[in-house]
Amino acid sequence: MEGTAGPIQNQGLHCFGGNPAPPPVLAGLRNLLVFADSAREGFWDLLSPVLAEPGDPGHPDRISGFCQEHALVEARVLEAIQACDSLVHQAAAFDPDPDRFKQDLTALTGNIPVSLDPLLGHFQALKNELRGRIFQEGTVVMLTLRYREGDRLDRITLQLTPVTLAELKRFAERIEG
Repeated sequence: MEGTAGPIQNQGLHCFGGNPAPPPVLAGLRNLLVFADSAREGFWDLLSPVLAEPGDPGHPDRISGFCQEHALVEARVLEAIQACDSLVHQAAAFDPDPDRFKQDLTALTGNIPVSLDPLLGHFQALKNELRGRIFQEGTVVMLTLRYREGDRLDRITLQLTPVTLAELKRFAERIEG
């Protein structure tokens, strides 16, 4: 059975490089927040393999079975999965630590008493796996840098290949001493 949730706070988030979450992420989280407790608890068991093995052909059957078991609309469950997938993929790109990711989740859920411990518990492993895939597949990584020019604060977002990102990391390590 589905209920209703209050408004989600969409502030600048660490896992989105200081930007707000896009509307599809908010819609998916709203869906997740109104699942019954038993559905939310079972959702984490559904989500982990979907995120870890995105091409597994058994996912549609698992998702359909989950929806039937919990009397949920499949489109809403898919939106919740996609929202969590987006959050973890963005976290893999921007690399916030678990505490900052938890701050993001808390901001997005506001005062709604929902346990996000299962997502937080799997966060570091999922993030590391996705970061590994990013480097293996040569995916472009988005890096947002904040800078000051005189009295003006601004930011610039760069698209970096894994090779360029590694070079930037080595450079930063050299200047840190």
